[in-house]
Amino acid sequence: MAQQIQARLRSFSSAIIGMLFVLISASACGGGSSDQLFQQISDPGQTITVDTLRSTTFKESREYSVEGLPGATYVSYGFLRVGGRDPYEYEIRFYESHRLAVELGTALAIEGTGKTAILNADDATYKEGVKNRRVIIGSGVGGGARSGIGPKFGSYAIFGNIVMLCQGSDKAQSIERCGLLANELIPPVAE
Repeated sequence: MAQQIQARLRSFSSAIIGMLFVLISASACGGGSSDQLFQQISDPGQTITVDTLRSTTFKESREYSVEGLPGATYVSYGFLRVGGRDPYEYEIRFYESHRLAVELGTALAIEGTGKTAILNADDATYKEGVKNRRVIIGSGVGGGARSGIGPKFGSYAIFGNIVMLCQGSDKAQSIERCGLLANELIPPVAE
């Protein structure tokens, strides 16, 4: 019982942190030059569909259940290879609107990404795909055994009506890779 209460408190804390982050991000996105890096939360003004995703070079490895992911309509796990680079892995969660993606998707995106990611299915609110959200880390002694698990997704981005968990060793690298997928979904307009 105590573990369940602790898990719910962590989930509630994540939700509060997520909402604060959204408020701070929203106030910081007021304007700026077009040469800025990809914004963690942005709305291109178009609804992105599963067909839109499938029309890109993204390769779906698995469709996840949306059970335990309030408001989500579809979840895809797969990879994207851009310009001959190594493939990067993504978990993409679809919502009906940008508003719902932000309101319902932020806390659970935080829960599944970054240094504080919950990587144990017993503790995670959204249990589907937890094993794919983690990587083995550490070099071990003399290049031998690995020392533990860590998050595969350094951060996330909300782009229109989707929440993208993007592979990366830290927030900056993950956000950059989220931008790669966003550019595949809705190519930037040349100025």
